Amino acid sequence: MGASSPVVGSLLDNIFPRVPPFFSYLHAQSELLAKAFTALVVYMEKGEHSRAEEVIAIEQQSEEMKERLLITLNAAFSTPMDREDVFRCITSIHEPIWSARIAVEEMDSLGIGVDNYALEMAVTMREAVISLQRGYEKLERNPATADGEAISASKVHLSIDKTYRRALAGLYNIDDSLKALQSDAPGAKEEAMKRVVDILKRREMYRHIHLCGRQIADAGTVLHGIVVQLS
Repeated sequence: MGASSPVVGSLLDNIFPRVPPFFSYLHAQSELLAKAFTALVVYMEKGEHSRAEEVIAIEQQSEEMKERLLITLNAAFSTPMDREDVFRCITSIHEPIWSARIAVEEMDSLGIGVDNYALEMAVTMREAVISLQRGYEKLERNPATADGEAISASKVHLSIDKTYRRALAGLYNIDDSLKALQSDAPGAKEEAMKRVVDILKRREMYRHIHLCGRQIADAGTVLHGIVVQLS
């Protein structure tokens, strides 16, 4: 039998609308997530302005992709899983990238130097988003095998919380500043003021990075729910 005519194909598409390849779209979106956090780690290592711009550029790409996918979702006649779940996947993948952008923008604009705590959290998050990427890659052809990746990502907040608490403990250790003030050492007041300002800046930076970890964990939970639905 010859190939179907364009008219027949169009008629069939109207009767049986094609389902957009959301699995492929989500995998592509998760690849952008992994790319963003790889760039974040490099920024936390180097602290260079050009590296901050790279994270910002990736977030802009992610925002554009998210908007395109939401438009596609709204226009889709049917979806390979619940429409609400597709929406949650799309938004949960983008949210950590947005928080990563805010973190590097603040660090860059406020002149906050990189430190080991921020780098440690960034490396932990990169590992978690790579797990998410692998999970979304496996989702269409073998959903059950994606669950381990989803669970791994959903537990990232446990490690992030520990590092976050250590970071705050180190940040609020002002014993040396107090001793200098009590001894009326030269320049102690100026240094104490600088220390207070640095505490305020870094506290805000840690807060955004900590939020990233929570959002990645939420994205892992979303993926786990999808796996349960499809398996």
